[in-house]
Amino acid sequence: MRLHSLTLRNFRGVTDRTVRLPALGTTVVVGDNEVGKSSLVEAFGLIFKLPDDSKSTQIRDIQPVGQDVGPEVTVELTLGGRELVYTKRWLKNRSTELTIVESNGRRQSWTGREAHNEAERLFHENVDPVLWQTLMVSQGQSLVLPTPADAEPLITAVTAESGTPVDGASMPLVTAVEHEYLRYWTRGGRPTGDFAKSEKAVAAAELTAAQALKAMEEVQQDIRRAERLALDLADVDGRLTDHLKSVEELRERKKATDEILLRRDAVRHRAETARARLENHTRTRLERERLLDEVERFAKADGQLAERRTDAETVAKTAAETVHAAEAALAEVVELKDVRRTEVQEAERRVSELMDRAELDRLLGQQEELVDVRVRIAAAGTILDRIKVDDAMVAALEDAHAAVVEARAALAAGVPEVSVRRLGGEPVELSGTGLDYSGADVPDELGLDESAELLVSGELVVGVPGLVEVTVRAGGEAATLRSRVDDAVRREKDLLKKAGVKDVAAARELLRKADMASAELQEARRTERSLTAGGDPGARIAVLTARLGPSDEPADTQPAVEGVPGQMSLFEEFASPHDSLIFEDFELSDPGDLPSAQRALEDARAELAAVERLLADAEFAAAQARKAADEDRSEAQNARARSEIAAERLASAVEALEAARAILDDEAVSAAEVEATAEVEAVLEELTAVQGQADAAGADQVAGELADALAVATRLQGERDTLRDALRTTEGRLEQSGRDGLATRRDVAELELAAVRAEHDSLRRRAEAARRVHETLSRHRAEAQTKYSEPLQSRIESLGRSVYGPSFRVWLDDDLAVAERELDGARLRVDALSTGAQEQLAIITRLAISHLVSTGEGSVPVIFDDALGWSDKARLRDMGALLGRAGDHGQIIILTCMPDRYEYVPKATFIKLDG
Repeated sequence: MRLHSLTLRNFRGVTDRTVRLPALGTTVVVGDNEVGKSSLVEAFGLIFKLPDDSKSTQIRDIQPVGQDVGPEVTVELTLGGRELVYTKRWLKNRSTELTIVESNGRRQSWTGREAHNEAERLFHENVDPVLWQTLMVSQGQSLVLPTPADAEPLITAVTAESGTPVDGASMPLVTAVEHEYLRYWTRGGRPTGDFAKSEKAVAAAELTAAQALKAMEEVQQDIRRAERLALDLADVDGRLTDHLKSVEELRERKKATDEILLRRDAVRHRAETARARLENHTRTRLERERLLDEVERFAKADGQLAERRTDAETVAKTAAETVHAAEAALAEVVELKDVRRTEVQEAERRVSELMDRAELDRLLGQQEELVDVRVRIAAAGTILDRIKVDDAMVAALEDAHAAVVEARAALAAGVPEVSVRRLGGEPVELSGTGLDYSGADVPDELGLDESAELLVSGELVVGVPGLVEVTVRAGGEAATLRSRVDDAVRREKDLLKKAGVKDVAAARELLRKADMASAELQEARRTERSLTAGGDPGARIAVLTARLGPSDEPADTQPAVEGVPGQMSLFEEFASPHDSLIFEDFELSDPGDLPSAQRALEDARAELAAVERLLADAEFAAAQARKAADEDRSEAQNARARSEIAAERLASAVEALEAARAILDDEAVSAAEVEATAEVEAVLEELTAVQGQADAAGADQVAGELADALAVATRLQGERDTLRDALRTTEGRLEQSGRDGLATRRDVAELELAAVRAEHDSLRRRAEAARRVHETLSRHRAEAQTKYSEPLQSRIESLGRSVYGPSFRVWLDDDLAVAERELDGARLRVDALSTGAQEQLAIITRLAISHLVSTGEGSVPVIFDDALGWSDKARLRDMGALLGRAGDHGQIIILTCMPDRYEYVPKATFIKLDG
C-alpha cells in the first residue's frame, strides 16, 4: 500500500487541507501543536472503518465544535496494484464515493454503502492489520517496541529468507523431561516444590545460626562499649568542673560593669530628650518663615487678580452690546428668505409638469434597453453552459505541471549532465537508456562541430568506432528521480484528459472565456436590476400617461423577452445573430418650453440661495457674537472668583501669622533654637566620657561572654547525662546476656544447620541433573528458533550498527520482539535501557520490518507521530541518516512539531502545515 494524498475538510480544527505524499522516500510533515498533524492518521483510519451513517462518538468528536458541518475525508492511494480515490462525508449531507483504476486502465466507481463495503474489502484483503498497527506509531507510543510475530507478511518474508518453516510439534521425550524439570524448577528457572522448601529450610537454619553468633558478638561489643563510656564520663565531669569556675568569675565581672552601663543609659536618655527639644524649636522656626513667605506671596497675587477682574468685566459689557446688534440683523434676513422660498415653490410646480412629460419619453427608451439586456443574459448563460473548466481544475492542472517541472529539475540536479562535441572527422555515435536531450530524441550520431547536452538517468554510451567507447552510468538515486518524473507526467496527462484540453494554457484560455462570459452575465444582470429597480417601466408609463392625459396616437410597447440568444462581440464563436426589436414611436403633445421653465426655476433658486447665504452669514455672525460674549462673561466670572479666593488666602495667612506671634514672637523663636543647640552639645560631651569608661572596662562584652559560658556549661551537663544513661543501658544488657545462655543457643543452631544442608544437597543434585537435560533439549530448540528469526535479527543489527557501531547486537524472543541489546560488550534487557535508547531501538526495529516486507504485496507505510524526543544531537544525526536510507526501500511518513530533529535526514521531503 502507498499513500498519495489526504484531504480533510471540517475535520476537528482543520477547515480544508490537502497533503500530497511521495510514493517512495522519507516525508516529514511539519506543523505546530493543534494544527492537525495527528488528525491525518486518525482520518485515514476512520474512512475505512466507519460508514457515512455511523452515529459513533468517534464521528461526533471530529465535528468542529459549534459548527453544523459534515466532516469529510478524501484519500488517494495504491492498494493491491490498483489506484483508489476514496471520499467519505459524515453527519451533514452524508456521502461515500469510491473510484478504482485497475493496472490495465479499467475504471470502476461505487457510491453509498456499496462504496464503503468494497473499500473495506480491498483494505482487509491487501493490508495485514497487525503489520499496519506495528508500523503506525501514534503520538506518545514511540517507546513501545513492536511484537510482530502475528504479522503474516513479515512471517512470509522471514520464512522465505531463512528457509525454515515454523514447526511447533514436540516429542514424548521432551514432554517427560519438561515434567521432571518442573518438579524442581519453575519455567522461569526458580526452585519450586520440595526443592524450594529445602532451600527455605536451609536459609532459615542459616539465619538462626547467624543470629546466635551475632548475639555473642554483640555481648563482646557491649563490654568494650561500657569500658569506653566510663572513661568518657570521667573526662566530661572534669571539664565541667573547670568550666563552672570560669562562669562564676564572669558573673562577678558583670556585677562591676552594670553600674557603668546604667549611668550611660541615663545620659543617652537625656541626649535623646535634648535632640527632640532642638528638633521642635527648629520646626517652629521653619514654620514661622513659611508663614511670612505666604503672607508676602498672597498679598502680591491679590493685587494682580483684582486688576484682571476689572479688565474682564469691561470686555464682557462690550460683547453683550455686539450680540444685540447681530440678532437684529438676523431677523431681517429671515423675513426676506420666506419671500424667496414662495417664489421657488411656484417655479418647481411649473417644472414638475414639464419633467413628467420628459420622464415618459425616457421610460419608453428604458423599456427598449431592458429587452436588449435580457437578450445578452440569455447569450452569456449559453456560453457558461458549454464551458466545463473551473478554477479548481485549472489549479489542479497547474499543480500537476509544477510537479512535473520540479521532478525534472530534481532529475537534472541529481543525475549527471554529459556534454559531447565532435571535433574531428571521425563519427561520434550515441546510444543508451534513460537519456534526456532538451525534450527531443537523442541523435544516433553527431555531425562535425555538432554538440549534445544530455541528462543521464540510466546509461549513456559514447563511441568513436574503432577508437574508443565511453559509458556513463547514473547512481542508484537516478531511478527514483526518473520514477518521480514519470509519475508526475502521468498524473498531468490524466488531468488534461479529464479536462478535455491539450495543455494548461488551453485550460486557462477556456477559463478566461468563462470568466469573460460570467463578467458579461453579471454586468447584464446588474443593468437589468438597475433598469427595473424602480419597478416595471410599463406601469410607470401608464401612470404618467394618466396624469398628463391621453396622447393623440397611443404607444404600442412590446413586452420584454427572456432566453433569446443575442449577438455579442466578445463571444462570436458561441452566440448567433438575432433580429433587432422595433418599438413604435410614442409622441406626446408639446407641454411647453421646459428649458425656459427650468431657467426660471434656477433663477428663483439662485435668489433663494443668495438669501440663504446671507442668512447663514447672519446666523454665523450672531453665533460668533454670542460665543464671544459667553467666553468674555465666563472669563469675568473666573477673574472675580480667582480674586476672591486670593483675598481669602491672604486673610487666612495673616491670621495664622498673628496667632503664631501671639504665642511666641520671632526673636524668641530664634533664641530658643540657639539655647537647645547648646544643650545638645553639652549632653553629647558627657555621653562620650561615659562611653570611654564603658569601653575601658569591657562592659558591652561581659554579658555576651557570660551567655556563651553558660551555653557551654549546659552542653557539657547534657553530654554528661547522655553518657550516664548509655553506661547504665549497656551494663543492663550485659547482665541480661549472662542469664540467657547465648553460647548454648549458638551450638544447637549450628547442629541443625548441618542436618538441613545435607538433605538439601541430595535434592539439589537431582534438580541440577533435570536442569542440564532440559537445557540441552532447549538449546537445540532455540537453535531452530534462532535460524527462523535470523533474517529480522540480521536486519535490525545491520541498521543499528549504522547508528551505534559494529558492537551492536540484539536478541529476539518467541514473538520476534527485541528482548536484549548488547553494546560495547554490555548486554542489557530492553527495559533496563535509557528512554532515548528504547525509542531509537523501537524505530530501528520498525524500519527493519518495513525493509523485509517492502517488496511484497502486503507492504504498508511506516508512520511516526512525534518521535525522537529523547535523543541527543549526535544520535539525531545518526538516526536522521538511517531514516533517509530507509526511505529508499519504502514510504516513511514522519509527523512532528519540531522539524530540527529531522534536519539530518538526507533527501527528505518537508511539508509545512500552516494553522
